Amino acid sequence: MGKTMASLDMLDEGTMLARYKQAVEQAITRVPVKNGVVDIDSIWIEASIPFDLLRRILALSDLSLPENVERINSKTRVREGEPSAAGGRRKSKRHRRRKVRN
Repeated sequence: MGKTMASLDMLDEGTMLARYKQAVEQAITRVPVKNGVVDIDSIWIEASIPFDLLRRILALSDLSLPENVERINSKTRVREGEPSAAGGRRKSKRHRRRKVRN
């Protein structure tokens, strides 16, 4: 166990980015594609890496995309708290207090 921790410390940033890039490329193959477009939110959920790091990796020009993916939509709906397509925020249900009878 100590050997793996020591080897992780020795990895430089370029090596770590290459590994994350590979993980993102594999995640892109597993997410839904609509009309050749993949959402960044889907990649973020599938890859399970920090959002800022994902944006940094997607900015790299040498990212290889599958044939059915033309582009990646980088506008997020999850991080900004945009309301869902199902109608937005739900109204809270207020319950009437029942009177106690003697």
